[in-house]
Amino acid sequence: MKRSRLFPLLALLLVSGLASAQEAPAEPATAPTGNLTPPPLVGAAEEDVPPPPEVEPRGDEPAVSRPSVTAGALPEARPPPSKDPVPRVALEVLGGAAGGVVGATVLGSFGYLLGSATVGCDECLVVAVAGAAAGALIGIPVGTYAGGRFMNGRGRLGPTVAGSMVGWGATLLGLSLVNSGGSDAPPAVNAALFILPVVGASVGYELTHSSALRVEEASRQSRSQGVRLMPVATYGAKGPHLGLLGSF
Repeated sequence: MKRSRLFPLLALLLVSGLASAQEAPAEPATAPTGNLTPPPLVGAAEEDVPPPPEVEPRGDEPAVSRPSVTAGALPEARPPPSKDPVPRVALEVLGGAAGGVVGATVLGSFGYLLGSATVGCDECLVVAVAGAAAGALIGIPVGTYAGGRFMNGRGRLGPTVAGSMVGWGATLLGLSLVNSGGSDAPPAVNAALFILPVVGASVGYELTHSSALRVEEASRQSRSQGVRLMPVATYGAKGPHLGLLGSF
């Protein structure tokens, strides 16, 4: 009687043990993931950093100079020429006359020394006169051009030389006219005719100066009155944007 009750109890315990042994181990709980947005990035406030104090030299220590940007390192446009042409023309004439005198003196002396050493003193004066003429031909346009450039002129050297050559032709023609007819002209008249190459060089320089000023003014007006377009890139809430910025 007792054995008949013991067998069902043992069978029940055995079935419950096997069922508990076959249960799978519980997985660790995971937190649910959602659409999380990161917080906005905020830049740190910039602190005002005072400039370093000037270091004064003590005793016999050499002074330390800080590097600075000089005016020559910055790009700048040429200063505009003066609206009054009288000072510029006066300096052109003065520079042309000085250049002619210096050129004639230097090359004339060189011609004299060269002639006396080669062809003798009898023919050295001819070589000296040729050297003086060449020095005057070179010195007058160069001196005129230098004087105009010193006054911020816009003339060119080529037309200056051409104007001087025209002046030399007028001088030779004037000398032949005033000394014709069997009587020579006074020395003062002959000397005054030699100013014509200087005047011709100044006229050639001023003509090109006026032409250059007209070209500069026309280009300045075309830049100010024309249509200018510039690409512009921006970034907004909806993303990057591209566009054109124009001025009329």
